[in-house]
Amino acid sequence: MSAAAHEYLPVHGMSCGGCEQKVRDAVEALPGVDRALPEHIGDEVEVYYDPAVIDLEAIRAAIRAAGFAA
Repeated sequence: MSAAAHEYLPVHGMSCGGCEQKVRDAVEALPGVDRALPEHIGDEVEVYYDPAVIDLEAIRAAIRAAGFAA
């Protein structure tokens, strides 16, 4: 899949690489997401996704479901 959109979303509550992995797994499991690159030091996740398949609110919901503020 080739992602048609690229966004940086704020994520609060990540404190380590394990947290980054949890966010990555939650976001990349979503249909329409090509990849997610979380960074706990910057409190954000870089997401490559197809807006025809998924919207940003669904991505934020997955981050919240994983236990982080988005």
